Amino acid sequence: MSAFLGPIHYWLYNKIKIQNDIVEEILDYADEQGINIRTTAYEKFGDGELKPLEEVIDVTNIHGWLQERVSRVENKLAFAVTKLLQVNPESLDSIKNIFKNKGAEVSTFNKDTKIEEIYKALNDTLLDGMPCDHAISVIYNDDNEIIWRRNTCVHEQYWKAHGGDIKNYYLLRDEFIKGLLGDTGVKYEKLDEITGKIYR
Repeated sequence: MSAFLGPIHYWLYNKIKIQNDIVEEILDYADEQGINIRTTAYEKFGDGELKPLEEVIDVTNIHGWLQERVSRVENKLAFAVTKLLQVNPESLDSIKNIFKNKGAEVSTFNKDTKIEEIYKALNDTLLDGMPCDHAISVIYNDDNEIIWRRNTCVHEQYWKAHGGDIKNYYLLRDEFIKGLLGDTGVKYEKLDEITGKIYR
């Protein structure tokens, strides 16, 4: 990455912010249940306030600064979900709803939206490490179907660090995708553990 802020940096920071918003909603839910995990989450990984990128980024180390923010929000999500489920396993459905609702919130699509625009939105909203990680790649696409494969899991290390189950992450991620698809008429299907497709 260059020493100057460009579109890719704002793009990545926006994905960090979306995941951070999800974590904040999970922490809000935990508070409502009388489960205080917010204090520890903030102490370990920073609070929920993300200021405009140009106000906070270290322009002498853009790549490193963004990598640190990715790591923080990944850790915070894995920590929050894992600790909440340890205290109250029945909260999984509520967490799934948070993900699905956030997907619907960021969606601007309808039945006329082209499928490639929807796939682009998945990449524009779901955090899959740094761009240089190339975590996801398309293996087939046409006007009615796109199939992609996960090349590497950039999330599991964070879930392992907090004694969590990476399967929970992908379960929640699927809910976000369903929310994003909303009223488009486009369907989402997991072909196997590393391959997914959207189609109409």
